[in-house]
Amino acid sequence: MSRRLPIAPRPHDDELLSSWQGRVACRYGVDREALGLSLGLPAALAAPKGFAAADYAPDPEVVAAWAQACRLDPVRVESLALERRRVQDRYVWAHEAGGAFVGFPLCPACLDEDAKAGRDQYLRRPWLRVEALLCARHELFLVEDCRRCGARGFGFNLLHGAARLVCRRCGAVVHQALDEGREPSTGEKAVLAALGATPPDDDAMATARLLWSLPRPGMARRPLLFWIVGHPQCARGMARDRATPLSTASFDWRRATWIGVAQLLDRAGAREVFGSPRFALAELEAWTRSRPISSPRTRLGLRPAA
Repeated sequence: MSRRLPIAPRPHDDELLSSWQGRVACRYGVDREALGLSLGLPAALAAPKGFAAADYAPDPEVVAAWAQACRLDPVRVESLALERRRVQDRYVWAHEAGGAFVGFPLCPACLDEDAKAGRDQYLRRPWLRVEALLCARHELFLVEDCRRCGARGFGFNLLHGAARLVCRRCGAVVHQALDEGREPSTGEKAVLAALGATPPDDDAMATARLLWSLPRPGMARRPLLFWIVGHPQCARGMARDRATPLSTASFDWRRATWIGVAQLLDRAGAREVFGSPRFALAELEAWTRSRPISSPRTRLGLRPAA
């Protein structure tokens, strides 16, 4: 039988399941995997490997054990899962084996507000949407690495009676002050805010996959994205899976991808801010080594880029 925890904060309506588990676990000086083991879960379930098991579609046994231990209705815990909200490739996959947060986007200004209000900091579901590049509340760039040491990955520590998100390497608490100089320009902010205001459609997702595909043999072996927007400022974090680039790329590469998508599809005023794309969508499709995706321009009856 699962043990009952004497202290168990309630989840927020917009919180990730793994975030709530992390806040509970830090009360006991352990991570959520160690606490899961103490709740009687087998090792494979106490330390879920990957985004799907941690936040997208958690095992019912995990839901039941945490609900019982924290005296919550299992339906309430299950409601934190992402599976019923949108398909998996519309989320950033922010986990590695063992459940560590890697490349998790967050808004330091929102976390500062949590701290000033005297409540736990927590991770919001909207930050994991692939189109989310700005915080909808503060219109600031989301961040995914520590601005003090550059490491990626945050965990919960209990400080002065409240859960705080800290860098897993140097232990620095996430603060907006550590992220000075990251505010986007007015034009970039308008484009990225417009792109993030609605869920991405199939045309946008298909164009993103095209940008991350490799050209046919005989051409430079690098994703077609380089031919549109060049190289982002941060070299690390290229998409680990070209079939799901928006889910598996770092923030900077994801931003570059969205700018390229918006230029190619002529959306959100991207061409006025960033210029017209160097190549038309049909040219990129013709150069790819894989089977070309059906052209969004053809299906929607849009005019050629020229």
